[in-house]
Amino acid sequence: MPILLMINLKGGVGKTASTVAIAETFAEQGQRVLVIDADHQSMAGELLVGQSRMLMAERTKKTLHDMFLAMADVNFDAVELPKFALPNASSVQTATDNLSVVPCSFRIDDFSSNVARSRRICRSYATERGLQTYLARQMRKVERWLSTHYDIVLVDCPPSIAMQVKMFLRIADGYVIPCVPDQLSVRGSANLVKRMAGYGFKLAGLGTLWTLYREQVALHREMVRDPFTRIPTPFQTIIPNATRLAAAVDPRGVNAPFSNCDAKYGKPFATRYRELVDELFARCERVGIETRVVHYV
Repeated sequence: MPILLMINLKGGVGKTASTVAIAETFAEQGQRVLVIDADHQSMAGELLVGQSRMLMAERTKKTLHDMFLAMADVNFDAVELPKFALPNASSVQTATDNLSVVPCSFRIDDFSSNVARSRRICRSYATERGLQTYLARQMRKVERWLSTHYDIVLVDCPPSIAMQVKMFLRIADGYVIPCVPDQLSVRGSANLVKRMAGYGFKLAGLGTLWTLYREQVALHREMVRDPFTRIPTPFQTIIPNATRLAAAVDPRGVNAPFSNCDAKYGKPFATRYRELVDELFARCERVGIETRVVHYV
């Protein structure tokens, strides 16, 4: 069961859009998919369940922030974890039964402060470092839950190595770097690889996903042909900068039902995402990440 981070320290590279499209493609193929929205902007969650369900998750405290808050309690029981995953999380009818999401919250930026304000929880930790150490141990419970209930987990990360990203780095199997084929984005990707190594996380860099590609831009063509720096090997599948794809991830249309991924993304682009998920599974297997390519009735 791969746990994969979709990560880049540069914003605006199509990371969230790619996460959602890949998740829906996997789900349409019968895989049990969970998207964990770890970005305080909460766009992956909103794109998958819509604004009204996001607001309800915020009001009922069923977000990633609230999951970590529950985990910080010394009386935490792993049976609580499933309540934070919202089911039927897609506007694609052939994917919705297999796709869930743990939405994020703007409150996650103030997680440590929120723990400190909880009289019951804060008594357990003398320092913020103690809190982080305890949460890191709790992540094994999260890993067991994920491996029991899902075939693939995608974590949509913010453009930083924030607290929640560090937690998932502890249990992730690999990461994918969505990247625009220009100098700034590629340098940012190379810097990310160095920082990951510096933190001591030994997970596989499965590949660089070229996004927002424009054939008419000479720099894009040159970068795809010959990246000038050391980054994870690019996937053969390239995601173009296309109006149809932008419309597919417009949050204003998230509640409009689509019969399948072809209807949402357009058949040529849906085909690209299918080719990409095939590449993803092949690379997982190549580096020894266990996959369960099965179809559920």
